[in-house]
Amino acid sequence: MSAEVLGLGSVAPMASLPLAAFRFVLTPRETLYVPARNKGNVLRGAFGTAFRHTACLPECREPRLCPRGMACPYRSVFEPVPPPGADTLSKNQDIPRPFIFRPPPERKTCYKPDEEFEFELVLVGRGIEFLSFFIIAFRDLAAEGWGLNRARCVLQSVGGIGAADSQARIVYDGRDGLVRPLEPGAFQPMLKLREIFLPASRRLRLRLLTPTSLKVDGKVIREPEFHHIFKRVRDRVSSLATFFGSGPLMADFRGLGERAERIATAEAHYEWVELARTSSRTGQRHELSGVIGEATFEGDFQEFLPWLALAEWVHVGRHAAWGNGRVSIEQIDA
Repeated sequence: MSAEVLGLGSVAPMASLPLAAFRFVLTPRETLYVPARNKGNVLRGAFGTAFRHTACLPECREPRLCPRGMACPYRSVFEPVPPPGADTLSKNQDIPRPFIFRPPPERKTCYKPDEEFEFELVLVGRGIEFLSFFIIAFRDLAAEGWGLNRARCVLQSVGGIGAADSQARIVYDGRDGLVRPLEPGAFQPMLKLREIFLPASRRLRLRLLTPTSLKVDGKVIREPEFHHIFKRVRDRVSSLATFFGSGPLMADFRGLGERAERIATAEAHYEWVELARTSSRTGQRHELSGVIGEATFEGDFQEFLPWLALAEWVHVGRHAAWGNGRVSIEQIDA
C-alpha cells in the first residue's frame, strides 16, 4: 500500500492539508467586554460583514453570483461550493470553512484600555492565500468597535506561529500598517510528529477543551467514546482536504472507523455546557452547546495519530470555525 493510502500510520493527511497559524494581538482603547466562554462567537460575529466589505466588489450584491467565482475571497472563505470532481461531497450541506478562530481559554470578561487581547487564527489550504484580507478586516473591525459593547481597539500585531513559538515572525505591525509577504510553509504549526513516529503508547488522554457537539444518526452524543470523536475528525479532515487542500484523500474510511470502535474507554469525565448565539443578521438562534472534559482511552492508536494531530488545529464537530471542538491529545506511558 502506498504512502498516499491512509490507514497504516501514514502522515499523508498532513501532506494533503497545509495549515498556517497566526496570533492576533488587539489593544483596547476603551474597556472591552467579552463573554466568559463564548469569545469565538464574538470574534466571528461581525467579522463576516467586515471581510465582505474588504474583499468584495462594490457592485456585488450576491456572493454566489459573483463574476469572479471562487477567485472571490469572500465566497471562497464564507460561501464555498464543491470543487469540480468532488461528486461524493456535492450534497454536503455544511461545507467546512477554511479558518478556525481559537479564542483565549481564560474566562476573563473585561479587558481594560491597553490590556492586550490575543487570539489565534488557523487557515487551511487555499484559505492561507487570503491572510491579508483577514488582517485588513480585523484592523477595520477593531477600529470601528467590536465585543459586547463595541469597544474601539487597535490591531497591534499579527505573528505567525511556526514549528515553535520561538520561530514566530510578525506579518503585520500596527505601527506601520504593513502586511509582510508570507513565505510558503513558514507557519505550518507543529503537529506532534515525535509522537507519530515513535512507538505509540497504548493509552491516550484526549481532552475536549471547548464545547464539542457531535451527532450520530441525529442524536447528540454527551459522553463520546473514541470512535465518536475519531469518525468526525476523519470526516472533517477529509472534507477540508477535498475543498481546500490537494483533493480527496485516498483512505480506508470504513476500515478506520471499524478499528476506531475497538478502542476502549478506561475512564471519562465529561460536562455538558449550554451555549447559544442569536444572529444579528437573521435573528435566528444557533445552538453552540457541547461537551467538554477528558477521557483516557486504551488500544492501538498508531494509525489514528496523524488525524488526531491535525484535529488539534482544525478542531472537530459543529461550529469548529468559531473555536468549538478544540482537541488536545497526550500519550500516556504505560
